[in-house]
Amino acid sequence: MADPNRIEEVDACNDAGRQCIEKGDMEGAFEQFNRALSLLEPAPDPRRKAVLLNNLGHVCVALKRRDRALETFKEAAGLCDQLGDRTGQAWQLGNMGSVYRDKEEHEAALESYTKALAIFEDEGESIGIADQYSNIAYIHAMKRERATALEWFGKAKALYESLGQDRKASLAQQNIQILTSSGNS
Repeated sequence: MADPNRIEEVDACNDAGRQCIEKGDMEGAFEQFNRALSLLEPAPDPRRKAVLLNNLGHVCVALKRRDRALETFKEAAGLCDQLGDRTGQAWQLGNMGSVYRDKEEHEAALESYTKALAIFEDEGESIGIADQYSNIAYIHAMKRERATALEWFGKAKALYESLGQDRKASLAQQNIQILTSSGNS
């Protein structure tokens, strides 16, 4: 069993990291989340560790430390899988897809997004499904596969609308309009 004092310190570092993010201090957040992770050893709490890895991964994305972000999201996905948290695993796969997207590794991004989509569909997680539709559409747009991108953005828009996600539906519609007016094929 984990030491309650150590867990309090881990949680305090996590809170401090989130406060750093709110202040725009990504380096401070990076330090706090890494400190929290080191405090979890040698007897880590897998759920806490997955949350910390997710937080650290997003900070790494903001700092453009993409390889480190991928490592943290992969580890978090593995922990979520071990915990039986399929939805958490899917979100981590989606995060990985976005890092691959930023690295312009389109096929790896599509693979991650497709895996996330399959889990979200199995779990009936509608917002996750819609987000992956949009993510997949964006990759096809980056690959200049206009018709396929339009199809996926259309699916995302319809699902966002049915969920009352007006802002996200509007973004999908804007992407549809850009693709429709462009000469990409």
